[in-house]
Amino acid sequence: MVMFAFIAALILLLIYFVMRVQNLQRALVLSQSNLKASNRRINDSTSGMVVLAKQIQLFLVERLESSHKRGLIETGAFEVFQFVFHNISTIAVLCMDKGMTVEEALNSVLHDSDLTIEAVREKVKLQPSEIRVAWSQNTLEGFIIACKGMSFPVTKTEAASN
Repeated sequence: MVMFAFIAALILLLIYFVMRVQNLQRALVLSQSNLKASNRRINDSTSGMVVLAKQIQLFLVERLESSHKRGLIETGAFEVFQFVFHNISTIAVLCMDKGMTVEEALNSVLHDSDLTIEAVREKVKLQPSEIRVAWSQNTLEGFIIACKGMSFPVTKTEAASN
């Protein structure tokens, strides 16, 4: 009789663990499904972010070239900024996707170039204080604000009227 009770208890314990494993399997399948959905949303967001970064890049490159043609940007600064501006989307992706700072992303982009980070810094130092402050934040937001300011500098007559 004791043996029968012991076997019955083991069977009940086995049933309990089987039910527990099934519940855990269901939870695992649900978690995997949620993970796939989250990954899809992340991929969609990333591709949307890349498109926006490329559009910002095109807009700012056009503004930079237009300002240079009008004589608002000297040639040395234009050449440095042109390289940086043509890599805005790459820098943005490195900052958002890889978690890099702007300086790290810029160094990564400059790696295969003749241009150095010091040359970029020297040209940024010559910019108005609001551009230097935005640049020195070393964030993507500050970088975009600085690029916006560098692409269309304030003329002397505009500065006098402000």
